[in-house]
This record gives sequence, C-alpha cells and structure tokens, in this order.
Amino acid sequence: MFSLGVVCATVLPALLAEGLLRALPPADLDPYLGDSSSRSDVFQAHPQFAITYRSWETFCEEYQDALAPHLPLTDHPDSRPVWAFFGNSFIQAPGMLGDVVTAAVPEKRILYLRRNELLPVRLAQIELLLDAGLRPERIFIELMPIDTLPLHRHPLDSYRVTSKGALTFQPRLPTGCGRWAIEHSRLALTAWVRSGLHEDVPGDLCRGIDATLRSNLDRMFGHLAQRARAYGVPVTILLIPAHEQSLGRSTFGFNDAVREVLAKHGYDFIDPREAFVRHPDPQQLYIPDKHLSDAGNELLLAELLQQLPATGSATASVHQESISR
Repeated sequence: MFSLGVVCATVLPALLAEGLLRALPPADLDPYLGDSSSRSDVFQAHPQFAITYRSWETFCEEYQDALAPHLPLTDHPDSRPVWAFFGNSFIQAPGMLGDVVTAAVPEKRILYLRRNELLPVRLAQIELLLDAGLRPERIFIELMPIDTLPLHRHPLDSYRVTSKGALTFQPRLPTGCGRWAIEHSRLALTAWVRSGLHEDVPGDLCRGIDATLRSNLDRMFGHLAQRARAYGVPVTILLIPAHEQSLGRSTFGFNDAVREVLAKHGYDFIDPREAFVRHPDPQQLYIPDKHLSDAGNELLLAELLQQLPATGSATASVHQESISR
C-alpha cells in the first residue's frame, strides 16, 4: 500500500503535468517545439542564413508600406541613386539614422524597412531585394554587439523553421540520460527551458566574439558578399558604438573582431568610434534608453559621410559643410 501511495503521489501528478503541457504548452515552451509549435509565420529554411521568406510576394506583403515608395525596383520613375540601410532600431526607429539620412541627403533615395528583425532575417531581406532587381548605389549594414545576442543564444545550427513557416529553435541539450528525457518529455523540456540552461548566455558582448558566433558571421556574410558582388553592389558595414563603449565602460573588442572576420570578404567599414570617444561629453550622444540622441545621430551622420568609400565621396563633400555649421 505504501508503494502504491508513493506512485499516486509522484507518478500520477507527473503524468497529469505531462499531458497538460502537451495539450496546452506554455508560451515560453512554444519556440522549442518544432512542428508541434502552435505558431505560424512567413518563413522557410535557407542554406546559409538558416531563414528567409517563403517568397518575394510574401516579403512585399510584410513590408508593403516601407517598400511601396521604392517599387518597381527596376525602371523606377525617381532616378535618384538608392542608399539601402539595414540594421536594428538605431537605423529603423523614428528619429534614428534612417530618418536622419533621408532628411540630410535629399539627392539619394533612402530605403530602410522601419522594423527590427533578427540579423539572419535582415541579410535574407537584402538577398531577396537584390534577386528582385534592386541595384542600390550602396548597401549599409549596421552591426552592434546587441545585434549578435540572439545568435549567442541560438546559433544558426539551432534554427528550425516549421512547416507552418514559424521560426523555432533546437535547445542546447545535455548529454546522456538528461538529453533523452528532454527530447521525450514535455515536463523535462519545460524544466530545462525555465532553468535557462537551454541557451548560451554571453558575457560582455562588447569585448569580443566566440568561435561559434565568428563561424556564424563568416557563413552569413560570406554568402552575402558573393551575392552582392555578382550584382555589382558595394556593401559597407556600419559599426555604431554602443553606449558602454563610448563611455569607456567596455572595449571595442567586438568591433575589431567583426572587422577581422568580414574584411576577408571584401566589405568596407565605417567605424566612428574615435569621434564618439573623443566627444567632450559622450553621455550627451545617447538618450536614457541608450539609443542615440539628436546629437549622437548628427555625429554618426557626419562620420558616415566623411568615411564613405569612394563611390560616395562627392556626396560626402557636399554635406560635410552643412553638418559642421
């Protein structure tokens, strides 16, 4: 009887919990359920970026408002050269660099999508646009330490795009019996996910990149470089300093490592770290949420135009005078 009581007190609640987690998985578990996930989205797998859109039409539907002023991509009635910017909210958010460049460089048509996406998705967007006929004078890709945090947590090899087009992840797993239990039990998977052991959590991202992230960046940007060269489109990496870096609270190890990884693929770089660090009051370059202030965006624009590679030198000379006033 005692044994039966132990079973009833332990096994039955576990079985009930297992059944409940399978019938009604909690939201924090859903990203790790693969094709059992309840979510649906617009993606499919990609051999290099791990994720892309199902089709050009799907991508256009997702970004119809941002893309509308630039369609058709070929034979556009506005003949101004296009600068295309891709990045996080430092580019896309209202009042940030996308808006600033649009106002300051009227002789260029500025394309930016006004939405923050995972880094692999941004690069897939560029490939789709190039394949569909976009031929910008230059593409700018912003990279900051924060852009790589999702790749630290979930490297490309962990991406699993479901049959319903949703992005899910293969969690990092232990070895031995623990691995078997997590792969076969929702209760064990839930405990593993909620422990935080299912993902890599990096230290100070500003200080550098590990071997896995280095490999992921090499894989994605190497492929993009090949595609951009095939279409004759130059791509420049814009290394915006993070708040901690500008204030001397962290190093620029990330920036140095990114340059080392990507330079071999032929990328140009705009790296305004010296201007930000030398500023008499770097704190004024940021707002409380650590995005750039108006002064920070003005400094970033000035550095962008000053460091612009050869194809943009004429534009740079025109606008440097107006910025310095």
